[in-house]
Amino acid sequence: MLNADGRETLLEVRNLRVGFMRAGAREEVGLAVDGVDFSLERGKTLCLVGESGCGKSVAALQLLRLLPSPPAKILGGTAHFKGRDLGALSDRELNRIRGDRICMVFQDPMSSLNPVMRIGEQMSEGLRLHRGLSARAAGREAEAVLERVGMADPAGVAREFPHRLSGGMRQRVMIGMAVLPGPDLIIADEATTALDAVTGRRILDLLRSLTEGSGASLLFITHDLGIVSRIADDTAVMYAGRIVEYGPTDALLSRPAHPYTVGLLRSNPVNIMRNSYLPPGRSVAAPLRERRRRLAAIPGAVPGIWDRPPGCAFHPRCAFAAPRCREEDPPLRAADGTFSRCAAGAHSGDRP
Repeated sequence: MLNADGRETLLEVRNLRVGFMRAGAREEVGLAVDGVDFSLERGKTLCLVGESGCGKSVAALQLLRLLPSPPAKILGGTAHFKGRDLGALSDRELNRIRGDRICMVFQDPMSSLNPVMRIGEQMSEGLRLHRGLSARAAGREAEAVLERVGMADPAGVAREFPHRLSGGMRQRVMIGMAVLPGPDLIIADEATTALDAVTGRRILDLLRSLTEGSGASLLFITHDLGIVSRIADDTAVMYAGRIVEYGPTDALLSRPAHPYTVGLLRSNPVNIMRNSYLPPGRSVAAPLRERRRRLAAIPGAVPGIWDRPPGCAFHPRCAFAAPRCREEDPPLRAADGTFSRCAAGAHSGDRP
């Protein structure tokens, strides 16, 4: 499926709405994802960013129908992958895509890997299932990928059980499993959260090099704007189940238009943005040029799915809130290089 610029749109999500039923009350549903729209071109990286509880992982898991139902309930929307509506596929048809054309790197590799299966068996299982390879041929492919993701002894790692590997090694195994079949799309859910800074940086570089080398697209879920600045072509900022700002990463980081994006930037350590994640040759985001003595935290917390306030969901925590924000829930509008869902606006003079 080609977009208006003639480039292939690999994934297109429109008005995705996902809720969860309250225990003991099947008719009462709280919205975890509320009308989310985004698209991802082939070979590009899109980051979904926001605090925990904003709906990032729920949106990604629903693309592959990995949420248990109940309690999850799909309330509307479509997700087209290479022109096919994933929601309209049968379980059998979707199983041909999961783990083959779309692969996922989960947040906690220790709980995602089977503790009683050796690494090589787990990695080669998908090739045996989707490609019909023999156990020996699939094992050779798995060892080759383990070498690509930086394992010093790929054959030895393939014979190990997950508990025998370090956290960084397990994450590399998960990435290896994701790239092994040569997918069109990789979804990475907080793939560096449990890792130290050096290992996390290496994992990001690895993901970027693997996707650039294969032409695959990457949907990366994170709460870390340092990661966003390092790998993302486009960024969608989520809050309380909705995308509140969306656009090219450079524009979003240098000219944030939504107060929530401004708050995330103000609460991010400048030295991390400058030194740990920004690759050589990439411009430093304009809002972060000046050092600050104190980080500015966003007051309060993300509202739960049963406690969403009327109007703009961010207004109770927003330093720019106007009376209209308590009543008006604005749509995404063009705003200086990005699209922002804000009635009051984060004016240039008020940016960090």
